Amino acid sequence: MKHLVKGVKPWHVVADIWLANVVGVSLLFVEYLFVLPLPEEAQVASVTQDNVTLGIVTTVLAWIALAAYGGPRAHRALDWTVRGTDPTPEEQQLTLDLPWSLFKLGVVLWSISTVAFLVLDLRTSVPFGFLAAGAVLSGGLATIATSFLLSTRLLRPATARVLELHPPEVGTTAGVGERAIFVWGLTTGVPLLGLVMMVAFSPFSGESLERLSISGIVVGLLVLGGGLFATVLFAKSIGEPLCELTTALADIERGDLHVQVPVDDNGEIGQMQAGLNRMVGAMREREQLRDLFGRHVGEDVARLALQDGVALGGEEREAAALFVDVIGSTTFAATHEPAEVVKALNRFFEVVVDVVASHGGLVNKFEGDAALCIFGAPLALEDPAANALRAAREMSRRLKDEVPDLDAGIGVSQGLVIAGNIGATQRLEYTVIGDPVNEAARLTEQAKEQPGRVVASQRIVDSAESGERDRWRLLEPLLLRGRLEPTTLAVPR
Repeated sequence: MKHLVKGVKPWHVVADIWLANVVGVSLLFVEYLFVLPLPEEAQVASVTQDNVTLGIVTTVLAWIALAAYGGPRAHRALDWTVRGTDPTPEEQQLTLDLPWSLFKLGVVLWSISTVAFLVLDLRTSVPFGFLAAGAVLSGGLATIATSFLLSTRLLRPATARVLELHPPEVGTTAGVGERAIFVWGLTTGVPLLGLVMMVAFSPFSGESLERLSISGIVVGLLVLGGGLFATVLFAKSIGEPLCELTTALADIERGDLHVQVPVDDNGEIGQMQAGLNRMVGAMREREQLRDLFGRHVGEDVARLALQDGVALGGEEREAAALFVDVIGSTTFAATHEPAEVVKALNRFFEVVVDVVASHGGLVNKFEGDAALCIFGAPLALEDPAANALRAAREMSRRLKDEVPDLDAGIGVSQGLVIAGNIGATQRLEYTVIGDPVNEAARLTEQAKEQPGRVVASQRIVDSAESGERDRWRLLEPLLLRGRLEPTTLAVPR
């Protein structure tokens, strides 16, 4: 947080306003003394001296008012940046309101000065009174509008921190269009109106056409330069956040969901910034849920669920079932620390998942120290039988090499199954039900008695392509537990 508000100090803001007013007052003095086409009655030393004196007095009084009101106001609004803490709710509102508060103060001070010059110079002549007052008003409004843009820019880090805590609400501030018209009106429109007034009162001034032309050119250039400077500041206040937004969108398109843009505007731009941050947060959360969902049910099941939705029910599929179960897990758990048991089981299942995935299968569920794996559902395979048999052989070999602490039996079968979502609408899971699943579990019991720890049914071996079928040999038929008919067993050669 301290990094966000680095360099934002109350006196920085006051000095910014003071400097802008010094420049504005200096330009007005130059304009009055050398540029404006003054009427003949105003070109006397006493009138000039009175106007210069009034200008100095109003300037000094304005600086005092700025120090008396603007300084404490800025201090109350930005004291949290000095403390290095988060702002209180009151300080948050004061920080957001500070540029407008100083702008209103400037309007009051320059309006008072305008009235003062109008009253003073009306004694000389009516045209001169309105000409002088118009020059002060137009120059003052352009000055305070420019200082408003400067202070807003200076306060961007503090504003960003405040809006990070409380994002901007829709409709709470003027939109970009209203702000653009506001800036144009005060920095270009009003000064140009002053130029029009100068030309309109020129017949009463008695000045030559040459002097009037020079005055118009100088005032026009000042308006052009001031308007350009203010427009650049306003364009930066809009363009820089938009560039950050487009850069963030490009990062999101490339898959970076950790993008965060600073919210440093209390209007429409800030709402866009906050909206993008919320969108990225929602996308990040959704991606985490998808990843978690995929880890629980398998990537293929998750992909189909996201694509087609989820509903209770299933469909008949020709699929192969592989069941793997740890041998002697109770004894292993009784003779080892719980942490060692969990670590060994995680290594065991890591091999199971890797082998099954490499052969196009799905680890459908973990059941304690056992796992049910399906080949051919939810995604169809050209030869699910061969895939399951190859996976069984590779799994047996890798478990012996990589997880020697645990021994496991592997049973493989094939046939028609019902694959789909089972449960209730509030809680369901993708599962596979059918005789091949039951048979694979029974074959696992027989595999625990075989040296190779792998047993398949003759049905799945006969269904596999010849290259895989030749890697298995048949044993004598055996009546498995819970079965009504004998099953011919097969083991790897």
